[in-house]
Amino acid sequence: MFYKKILSVKKSEEKEFEFDMFKNNQNMEDDQTKLKVGQPRKVFNFISADGTLKSGYGFKKLSMPISEIDIDDEEEIQIRGTEVKNIWKLKWYDLNTDKNNYYLFYFNNEGYACYDNLFKKRFLTLFVPTDYTDVPYSTYYRKNLQDAILFSGNGGNLMVVTGENVFTSETAPKIISCCSHYGKLFAITATARGSLVYNEDNNVLEWNDDKTKDLDFSDQRGDLNKLISFNDYIYIFRDFGITRISEYGKDEMFEISHIYQSDCYINPNTIAETGDNIYFLEGNKIKVFNGSSIKTLDLNGLSILNGCDNRFACAECFEGRYYLACRGQFDDGKVIGCEGNADGYKNNLLIVLDTLTNHLDISRGVDINKLLALTNRYKSKLVACFNNQHKGKIGELTSNGQFFGEKINAVWESGQTDFGYSGKLKRVKSFNIKSEGDCVITFISDRGEKSFNVKGKPYVQKVKANVIGNQFMVKIESSESENVYISNFVLTVSCG
Repeated sequence: MFYKKILSVKKSEEKEFEFDMFKNNQNMEDDQTKLKVGQPRKVFNFISADGTLKSGYGFKKLSMPISEIDIDDEEEIQIRGTEVKNIWKLKWYDLNTDKNNYYLFYFNNEGYACYDNLFKKRFLTLFVPTDYTDVPYSTYYRKNLQDAILFSGNGGNLMVVTGENVFTSETAPKIISCCSHYGKLFAITATARGSLVYNEDNNVLEWNDDKTKDLDFSDQRGDLNKLISFNDYIYIFRDFGITRISEYGKDEMFEISHIYQSDCYINPNTIAETGDNIYFLEGNKIKVFNGSSIKTLDLNGLSILNGCDNRFACAECFEGRYYLACRGQFDDGKVIGCEGNADGYKNNLLIVLDTLTNHLDISRGVDINKLLALTNRYKSKLVACFNNQHKGKIGELTSNGQFFGEKINAVWESGQTDFGYSGKLKRVKSFNIKSEGDCVITFISDRGEKSFNVKGKPYVQKVKANVIGNQFMVKIESSESENVYISNFVLTVSCG
């Protein structure tokens, strides 16, 4: 009698792995083999706060309405000169018309302080000639109970610019920062950075050395850089600390409290207020100050700032987010946007921090010189001026992943994973994905690399992969599509 021989076949185990961690911040600090499946090691030029991958932040030329009545009818702001070196804003109340006027100021390569009314028909850019040999110091100032901009710098006298006139002084010092408090005007001057200057005469145009007094702060916290009147105190942000000043009555009795000393330099151009908090960059960390205590935000995504020169960093708060333009290094050999400039770049990142959730979105490839929140009752925008190839522009923030019409490559990259099967050979059999724009999915393993071009569709697609390896890294890239929307990314993996 013959018996049928039955062969035993080992069944492979098959699992699905859902990549549902798009909203997580990147983590280049920890060992990439320790990251969870689907956790990003690197991500830039995507917006991922809601758990999907969308087109990242970008900029286009600034347009503003030409009246307060029809705010949807916009015209592009025309720039005088070939370079915008700094930007400011001014809200000025016109007593004659009983209305607020909103102005955008910028300093150009011709040495002019140019300005435009943001909600009027702009036939010709207005300007104030100056003698400054470089970008002047600037700070906001109250003249006759109205907002003004105070300029001072090398080659020229101090100027106070309002919405109707320009005032100058030949005797006033160069002022870096100032604020009014209990009837006195406090200021930091360019020639005495270790002292706080003050005077009961709030008219800075009449200031001279004989009229002012000072408080000396020559200690290990370094120079004074910025004054903020906040929660009924004056806070002095210094190179390496924060000092609080309070005054009792008018008898010149001051209480001085050195409430914080830092180990790293506090960049004064990154100090920005939102709500009850002040945000700033200290070294490679974002700090939050509430008037009494400092908190360091635990953000692994900022490890890309390690070792970078961020003296040109700047920041602004706008609609619940802290926008930080700075310099970072991904160490991936890629050249993105401004990183290919022949003359180099000062900043290459725009980091967007949601102050409620601490989620980070990172735009890479734009060299921002200054950020400014144009906030008003009609239409508010975050705007910027730039270095290098975009230095002649003022741009407004967008969410289409383009810098002035140029689509910038977007990357999401996982850490290395063995899908929980240590030491065993695995096969990525297929993947599901919903991508409304074209994208490229790449699997990198110890056995090689394989990429799949996915055409944009409004539904979930299933793509056969058949990629073998022990350790895998997954990469998602988008460079051409204008409307990126990637979700429902699921891998089917077999082992055995």
